[in-house]
Amino acid sequence: MFKNYLITAWRNIVKNGVFSAINIFGLAVGLMSCILIMLFVRAETGYDKWLPESDRVVRVHAAYTMPNQQPFLTVRSPGRVMEAVRDYAKNEVEAAVRLIQWSLTVRKGEDVFDEAITMADGSFLDVFQLPFVHGNRENSFSQPMNLLVTEELANKYFGRTDVIGETLTVCCVGPTGPVDVMITGVVQDLPDETHLNINMLFYLQPALFPPGNNVLDTWTSVNVYTYFKLNPLVNSEQFQDRLNYWLNNESPYLGMWKSLLSDHNGMKITDVFNLNVMKLTDLHLNAKDDAGNLGDMTAMGDESMIQTFVVVALIVLAIACINFMNLSTAKASKRAKEVAMRKVLGASRRQVAFQFLSEAIVIVFIALLFALAATELVLPLYSQVIGKDLQLQLFDEPSLLLMLTMTATVVGVLAGIYPALYLSRFLPGYILKASKSSESGQSAKTRSLLVISQFTASIVLVVSTVIVYAQTMYSVNADVGYQSDNKLILNVRNAGENLQSLKQELLNLPEVISVTYSSEAPTQDDENNNLFTLLETDENGNKVEPVSLNYHNMDYGFFEAYQINPIAGRVFNESFGSDMLTPVAENTDEMGQASVIINEMAARKLGFNTPENVLGKTLKMGHHNLTVIGVLPDIHFRSIKFGIRATAYTLNPNRFRVANIAFDTDNVPALISKVEQVWKRNVPQHPINLQFLSEMMAAQYQDERTTARLFLAFSVLAIIVACLGLYGLSAFTVERRTKEIGIRKVMGANVSDIVKLLMWQFSKPVVFANVIAWPVATYFMLGWLQNFPYRIDSWLIAPICIAVGLLSLMIAWATVGGNAAWVARQNPIKALRYE
Repeated sequence: MFKNYLITAWRNIVKNGVFSAINIFGLAVGLMSCILIMLFVRAETGYDKWLPESDRVVRVHAAYTMPNQQPFLTVRSPGRVMEAVRDYAKNEVEAAVRLIQWSLTVRKGEDVFDEAITMADGSFLDVFQLPFVHGNRENSFSQPMNLLVTEELANKYFGRTDVIGETLTVCCVGPTGPVDVMITGVVQDLPDETHLNINMLFYLQPALFPPGNNVLDTWTSVNVYTYFKLNPLVNSEQFQDRLNYWLNNESPYLGMWKSLLSDHNGMKITDVFNLNVMKLTDLHLNAKDDAGNLGDMTAMGDESMIQTFVVVALIVLAIACINFMNLSTAKASKRAKEVAMRKVLGASRRQVAFQFLSEAIVIVFIALLFALAATELVLPLYSQVIGKDLQLQLFDEPSLLLMLTMTATVVGVLAGIYPALYLSRFLPGYILKASKSSESGQSAKTRSLLVISQFTASIVLVVSTVIVYAQTMYSVNADVGYQSDNKLILNVRNAGENLQSLKQELLNLPEVISVTYSSEAPTQDDENNNLFTLLETDENGNKVEPVSLNYHNMDYGFFEAYQINPIAGRVFNESFGSDMLTPVAENTDEMGQASVIINEMAARKLGFNTPENVLGKTLKMGHHNLTVIGVLPDIHFRSIKFGIRATAYTLNPNRFRVANIAFDTDNVPALISKVEQVWKRNVPQHPINLQFLSEMMAAQYQDERTTARLFLAFSVLAIIVACLGLYGLSAFTVERRTKEIGIRKVMGANVSDIVKLLMWQFSKPVVFANVIAWPVATYFMLGWLQNFPYRIDSWLIAPICIAVGLLSLMIAWATVGGNAAWVARQNPIKALRYE
């Protein structure tokens, strides 16, 4: 019997070729969308689960929420926290490790590269059990100066993986300068699904860091990643409670912030500083909430984006399923006699329903084959857009094949259940009597509702796509407050004593307008924050509590190069001779003197609404008294999605890390070649690191661009599938009304009258869909826009909705009108002979 169902199903598919093709194509597009999203979701949710005992590893994230200060969040933590917590919570913690990432120069012979080197405590392999290719866990990383490398890095430097005993020259891991380090182990390349960014793992030695440093010997500066491996019977919630108790009752922070706690009666340490515990397997998708303005070791995921695109893929598939339901029920009158004859010959309603359900499942599985083929074709482009190397390996992953089979079956049942129940209910006596049609007004209303739901979903997607794209373009093209064109950013961290000669040779190039140093370039920010105390009163005569300001160090000419003009006072000028900040010994009472420039937000934070009134005031920062010489407008030093922060600018040459090169030439490749030659003459032992500022700025919005592209792709697919369904319905309607059309033409109707009649019939569902879609899209997109401190005007959503509504009507008219016009042009004689 099952074989008979399949044969009958295949015959009906072939017999109704056009409608079958529409259904198969629509379902294939929907299934392809689901497969692509499923591959993406599987990759995003599988981060770090491949590590042994990953469910027992957590990381702590520092969060500062000082009174009257902007919260400071980061996925890092202070250097001294790890040892203190490990020793305190011995019953909860099995092992702990700190990671520090530095960009250092690695040399082998004549080959020199900048590498991201990860320093880790000797307990690293107790927490992260990486698989070894050469060497072993017991002794490959047990002593100072041990170095582990991945297979990729071993092949990069030596062309093979068996490199234990080989040496690399690293500069500079300590005060001694370049050192030769021996490779003691080779681990497998880490898969893409990990937040760790490890190619070289160097044994962390506290001796490399001087006492009082802000990396390891600190309770407040956050420069390390701290991980704990919990005992099997301890979960992350219990460990969080244990941490909170330590912070509030036994930690050194009680003494450090004693005055702060006494000034605010009832305040606890966790009210101003906390260590948030997060599971290792949750880091990729959830660490973004704790990261603040600083990122993680690798690009972080976004759980809300995953959920959004899962919904989008399901919408596309649902639209395809609705097509199937609509076309199947629309064709009901053509198959009514078939159902009646089956029942007369003894078939039960259940058998008839199963027949139609099996047809739906067969069509879905045919569509699945096309979907798999289409997925293979678009997967390389899709992987490139989302920045992941996704692969579809069905036969290597039985679980994936089983999942797709089950999905196709469920889709087939969902798509076919309504048509099966609808068609199987026909009564033989009613159908066979006088060849009555099975069509009812209720079924036509149901199809209209389904069409409305299709276009509602499609219009919501298109409106959302336009708004996402508009916000992305707004962010990219927003006025950031400085001139960013024709700028090269050169990393001079390794230039050492050659900074001045390097600068002079660069200035001698005819294409170069200016060269100025800074601690960071625009788009870069290491989140350097410090407390600044106003030694006088504010403009209202009130004493101001110390405020935390983000600060950067800029050279003479920096603000001129970026065309940033002060709104009050002046910028750094060498002729004054008092602007530069020089180091002062911390074990002395001597206070250094220098100048500082602040932005408008910092001035307001210090109690000055009029910028001119803060000029000449003194700010105490550490062992320096800084005189305010200028107030700058609020500029977006980083992406506008991070907003404006209260910022101070000082001039400390010891902190210079980048050279900002302004140029004026159309022959940029020639300029780059000259800059590289200058670098080689001055810093021959280190590779050059040169970037265009425009590219750095564009990279800040890569996630938004990816989101916009994916929205656009799936919106187009949804519109195509919806229009296919509309085309099928219009073709069937025209087919059923052939005689009516012929009579109308005989009675004097012209082609345009008939086309207008049919177009109006199918325009009404699209109009109703717009009425429903506009408020839905507006509601969700207004919520999405709230994530951006600077965003497009909300009123723009209204014209976007209207434009999309008109576009949807035009698409519907084009879909229906062509088919209607073709039939309307036929000779009425053919129409009147039509059966």
